[in-house]
Amino acid sequence: MSGKYEPLRQHLAARDGSSVELTFAEIAELVHGLPASAYGSRQWWANSSLTQAEAWRQADWHVEMVSFDGRRVRFARGKVGGSYLARGRRPAKGETAPVPPAEFDPAELDVRVRMRWQLPAAVTLDETGRLLFPVLPRTSGVYRLILSGAPGQDRPKIYVGESENLSRRTGHYRRPGPTQQTSQRVHDLLAEHLHHGGVVGMAVATSATIVTGDVAQELSLRRKTARVLAEHAALAMVYLDDAALVLNRDKDSEP
Repeated sequence: MSGKYEPLRQHLAARDGSSVELTFAEIAELVHGLPASAYGSRQWWANSSLTQAEAWRQADWHVEMVSFDGRRVRFARGKVGGSYLARGRRPAKGETAPVPPAEFDPAELDVRVRMRWQLPAAVTLDETGRLLFPVLPRTSGVYRLILSGAPGQDRPKIYVGESENLSRRTGHYRRPGPTQQTSQRVHDLLAEHLHHGGVVGMAVATSATIVTGDVAQELSLRRKTARVLAEHAALAMVYLDDAALVLNRDKDSEP
């Protein structure tokens, strides 16, 4: 190959051993500078068919570990990854699919979500017996409802949800429409619990952080997929703790 990353290929091709670690600075010196994405994106270091990856793959190496905090990368001997076609995942036009190769890209999913519950307040009943929610911002976020304190209740019940407009969502729970089945269900759960002497606490999270590998960055809760990820992370913590009953319906466990 030729081009920007040819010096990296030559450097790795001349190295012995089963692994080698290089700092970002050493690689930048070899190739006359690295792009900004190399300092924070795991995808840039993926064993893919991108130009930089072809350099170490052609030298018979692959990226085994990247540390963005330490600004270093460890290469291991052996070629893995490449394009979908090269890895046998997609046949060329007019050809049958080949047998998957013994070597494959060891794709590891390492995703963590951090968020803090805020604005804790009680859900109560007004003088007419209707649900009364705390005043919430008209913004996107994740919310949590904790039902506790009812006579004979041995452990709390928790419901976690997400919405593009938290204030509007509580309005739906207060007065669910005829076609809003989920809102009606949550309304009935809360109203029954409060009428029987229980208490309901509500808290929200309007910001979150996603951590992938060594990199932490904002997880924009304006996106539906981000809110669902945060919602499910919160539910997973409840399941793992096993100290509360989850009220969210799970189609794999519901009759």
